[in-house]
Amino acid sequence: MNKAKSVAPVLLIFFLIFWLALAINPLHRNIWFAENIILIVCISYLVFYYPSYQFSNTSYWLIFVFCILQTIGAHYTYAEVPLGFWVAELFDIQRNHFDRLVHFAFGFLIVLPFKERFGKIVNFSNRSVEIFTLVMIFIGIGASYEILEWWYAVIYEQDSASNMFLGSQGDIWDGEKDVFLAGVGAWLFLAFANTKKKFL
Repeated sequence: MNKAKSVAPVLLIFFLIFWLALAINPLHRNIWFAENIILIVCISYLVFYYPSYQFSNTSYWLIFVFCILQTIGAHYTYAEVPLGFWVAELFDIQRNHFDRLVHFAFGFLIVLPFKERFGKIVNFSNRSVEIFTLVMIFIGIGASYEILEWWYAVIYEQDSASNMFLGSQGDIWDGEKDVFLAGVGAWLFLAFANTKKKFL
């Protein structure tokens, strides 16, 4: 059976069009730059290694969806995404939870590409060890991102942009909740994938 043609080039074109459209007039340009640094580095990695290593089409679709969510968050800042305000008003809640959605989505949508890549270089003794390792990796990545946010806030502590970049919205446990959601997202996808063997 022939391997399915990769959807990555087409998805990259659509994403670049979307990204450029939202790059024209972001709500806060300085935050937009900060939010896009990691995204640009990761996409550059995918493009550079594409000739030698390709993920599954499912992984590329998941990466695409996450990049769309991240781009929307960077354009508005996560605390000011209109969709989050609409949901908050609909359910009568005080907080814009779009940032929570993206932290959860990071674990849920990106764990499969990690699983595919690590599967090529690490031989896990059993599935439980694999799930535990991947979930811990996502908790670690989430915590690392929270540290970067903290450093940004310290460097620009005189700038109100630091609070917008943090997006804590007054929640003193914002960072811990974000890290937790990334881990939960990764665990839920792996649990779901376990019942859908075509993803594995």
